[in-house]
Amino acid sequence: MRPALLHLVVIGSMLSTIAPAPAQDIPGNAAVGRHVAETWCAVCHQIDKAATRPPTVAPSFPDVANLPSTTALALNVFLRSNHDVMPNYQISASDADNVVAYILSLKGK
Repeated sequence: MRPALLHLVVIGSMLSTIAPAPAQDIPGNAAVGRHVAETWCAVCHQIDKAATRPPTVAPSFPDVANLPSTTALALNVFLRSNHDVMPNYQISASDADNVVAYILSLKGK
């Protein structure tokens, strides 16, 4: 399993006893999150089903969204942690909330 995806799965499994918040309780704006993802994340990640996947090993956002371990909390922890295989972007809390809202909007798609 890819290291970044493995980290997300491990974090999610540690947090699996916490119920995911209903969509309306998730802070952030999915439309703004998509824009942030297009600007920062699409260099390495496929950010939706229609986008062409860049030639990297980075997981697609729809795949991440549909992992059983994916929750708002797990994504926020992941986005605020350093990773060996990801650039060390300094993402603001509001941008992180927006990207989380966008990724969670892809669940089931």
